[in-house]
Amino acid sequence: MMKYAILFLVPLLIGFSPLLTDAHNHLIPHNSLPLVDTAHHAFHVSIQQLGPKIWNPVDHINVWNYAAEWHDDMEQQPDDYFRKNFPYVRYIQLMTAAGGSVERDLFKDPHDRSVTDDYDFSPLIRACRNIVRQELTPHLKLGNVPLKYAANPEVSKDFGVNVCPPYDYNLWHAYIKAMMYALVGEFGRKNVQAWRFGVVTEYENKSWFSVADDPEKTRDAYFKLYDYTVDAIEQVLGKNSCVGAHSMTVSEGLWDERQLIAHCARGKNYCTGKTGTRLNFLAASYYDERPGKRVAGNVSFVETIDLLRKAAIKEGFDKLFYGVDEGRILSGMDGKPLFPRAVGQTWQAAYDARLYRILMDTDVDYFSHWAYTTHGISSGIPSVSAQTSALFYKMEGSIRLPLEHHAGKSVPGEDIGAIAAWDKQRKKLYLLFYAYSDSLHHAAIREISCTIRGIDSKSQKLVATRSLVSDDSNFFDEWLADRERMGITADDFGWSSDSFVIQPPTLKDAKHVTFFKSREPFYRSCAEIHPVAEQFNLENGMLHIRTDIPLHGVMLYEIAIN
Repeated sequence: MMKYAILFLVPLLIGFSPLLTDAHNHLIPHNSLPLVDTAHHAFHVSIQQLGPKIWNPVDHINVWNYAAEWHDDMEQQPDDYFRKNFPYVRYIQLMTAAGGSVERDLFKDPHDRSVTDDYDFSPLIRACRNIVRQELTPHLKLGNVPLKYAANPEVSKDFGVNVCPPYDYNLWHAYIKAMMYALVGEFGRKNVQAWRFGVVTEYENKSWFSVADDPEKTRDAYFKLYDYTVDAIEQVLGKNSCVGAHSMTVSEGLWDERQLIAHCARGKNYCTGKTGTRLNFLAASYYDERPGKRVAGNVSFVETIDLLRKAAIKEGFDKLFYGVDEGRILSGMDGKPLFPRAVGQTWQAAYDARLYRILMDTDVDYFSHWAYTTHGISSGIPSVSAQTSALFYKMEGSIRLPLEHHAGKSVPGEDIGAIAAWDKQRKKLYLLFYAYSDSLHHAAIREISCTIRGIDSKSQKLVATRSLVSDDSNFFDEWLADRERMGITADDFGWSSDSFVIQPPTLKDAKHVTFFKSREPFYRSCAEIHPVAEQFNLENGMLHIRTDIPLHGVMLYEIAIN
């Protein structure tokens, strides 16, 4: 939150010139303004030209260890915790929900291989009960097979779960069927029908599912696992169940993920003997290697989704929805893995906003996040990712307006973008701008102008609220300064020092965690957005906005049209 003298120039509006203030509404002398780059970006919008409805693409959170995160921790939170703190979240994705390790296998005795039906679904039911209590919907990742169902279980070094198929698929079928009955008994059939189910995380990743690293044997074993899982779900929930599959796609897998799509369309179902298997959605992973650098192969987000979508349409699946079940950034600038796959620097805000705009452009339903605060999802200090999601969520249900973008000086690695939306019911115009750069530490200000035509208003004075995600709404720069002052270096971190989750195993030394906690009230005050009220003059149904945005910033205008 290290201050620019001012975060943006005051909009130069027709007949309107407000006082200059900083984020805390302190007056700023004109001579303290930073120099503005000449890279001017002009946007043009017509409120009469309407596009598709804007949906909420940030409604998923994926959970690695549901017992740790959705048992005791979440039971301590009030029923409206998510509604107040993360109103944009709708689905909670529980990874390896059916087992794959002693800790996750849902039996009274996971070690006793002589008994195969000593089911104990209470840990899963407990987590789902807390999800439902928060008025959220479970998304269960099934597929990793319990240890005692595999002839020779092999535990993945990367993920700590069994990667082998069952020695008897009928045992697995009975297990999933019993699980569905237990969930229906607790929550009701109609409610569970509204849940989502996946079959294995990254199904073509040999570290998640494999038969001796053999592509064909692994592929066929997965087809069989998928067919038996879907049939068990359908026998309890009927044909209204929602089932899909999650592939890597952004990275090369052991076998071609598109073969599953062909199998579901026209392959012989291993469980029923009929042709084809239910498929409602396809999800992928999407990771960049580090800030500003894509993964090996330089695969883009659009290319990742297009590979799946084109294969699905070719096979006749033209009504699937698509999502990203995990992703963003693998490693920080120090080369260590990020926890939670996102950096704490303000750069992440523009990265996220740009990504959400691409989701809108490519009709991708959701992008699932790992965490939003310094403590994951419970009681932590909000990250700029949380702030950006909250701003984007405000536009849900509005109608997107086409934008014309005329860029001035082009700067390599930058993307200055925008989304415009009109909510007819609330009579509100939304303008969201972001200033992305591949460079994590590049500081600059970009000039933006926006002309909106076709405004039908009884009043020539329009009231607006401007919210800005920037260093001034981020605790992380204060945390970086404190780390330098305290002599905390990258060596003191188990995960990347760029991570915004600040708890073990990110910080290795308990005294450093204690220090961070002692500063939490201060950091929390730094992580606040201070909306600014503005007034605009309307002239001949036309509105002109001229403003500045700091690089990596995200800005939302909410303009009431009376």
